[in-house]
Amino acid sequence: MSVALVQQQKVAMKNRSFKVTVCFESRPDGGLRAWSDDVPGLVLSHTNIDGVLEDVTEALSVILSHQFNTQIDVKPLGNLREMLEENGIVAPRGFVPGPKEYVATVH
Repeated sequence: MSVALVQQQKVAMKNRSFKVTVCFESRPDGGLRAWSDDVPGLVLSHTNIDGVLEDVTEALSVILSHQFNTQIDVKPLGNLREMLEENGIVAPRGFVPGPKEYVATVH
């Protein structure tokens, strides 16, 4: 791919955001596994649930930045249930395995 074509692709993607779905699954040993059908290569698994949850954002950013050859920032997409829990409106239920959404932004 030519340098000019790469530059054109970067300009076309600049300041765009997209959604990435990550699936979380409990492991038999009590740990957690995470992967995404949207992002080839994203697979995280560990006995430390918090460690997996913390690593997802950074792993997505590194993989996507490498794939697109430009800086991509990733943040968890806000969740209404979590906001209600944080404000004491509903009782906290803790982490529930399943799909979670993240927003990836190209800079």
